[in-house]
Formats: sequence, C-alpha cells, structure tokens
Amino acid sequence: MQLITLTTLFISAASALSFRSSGFAKVARNDPHIGDIRIFGELGCSADNQGVWTVLQSDLGVCQDFSTVVKSVILGDIKNGCTFFAFSEAGCQGVRRAFGVGGCDDAVDGVDTWGSFEFVCPTDASGN
Repeated sequence: MQLITLTTLFISAASALSFRSSGFAKVARNDPHIGDIRIFGELGCSADNQGVWTVLQSDLGVCQDFSTVVKSVILGDIKNGCTFFAFSEAGCQGVRRAFGVGGCDDAVDGVDTWGSFEFVCPTDASGN
C-alpha cells in the first residue's frame, strides 16, 4: 500500500513539473526578443564591462533606469524597425540619443553618464 502511494506521488509530482516547465517555455515564445545592449562603466566600450541587457517585447515602451554608472553602450542587435534611445537622466529625461547597431556610444557632449533607456517599435515591427 505504501509503495503504491509513493509511486502515485512521484508520478503526480513529475507530471506537475512537466506541465509547469512547458508553461514557462510558452511564456518565452510569447515574449519575443527585441534587442540587446552591452553596458560599460567607462568611456570607450572596453573597461568595466557590466554585461548584456536583453529586451523582450513586454519591455517595449517602458523606461528602464540603469542601476549603476553607465558611460558607454553598444547596441548589439535590435529587431528591424525598432529604435533604441538612451537618456542622460533617470526616468528617460534629459538628453536623448538614438543609437545604431554595433557602434560604441559614449556619454559625451554634455552627458556625463547614461541614466536610462527605452526600446521603441512601431506596432507592426513589435508583432502587436
């Protein structure tokens, strides 16, 4: 009797885990990749590499504040038709600059650091 109960419990747990895992996979497919940026704490896009920030469709039109000092950014890739903007202040305020793919964009010309950013896509480019 106890063996049957343990077997039933194991099968139920495995089924629940499988169902839950498949649910996570569906979420990822329903939130497509829009673009990536690599951020740096120093000018020149080489020193103080702070990693890659990936943006998904659910992030579109949402201002993202940098939580650390960012002095240079590389836009690694972006979905066709979309635009990446960086701002000199938090809350997507201050000087706004659009970046092109692959170049190093330093905080210069009156901008000491990048404070925030936003990815923007027209409705047809984002898939909405």
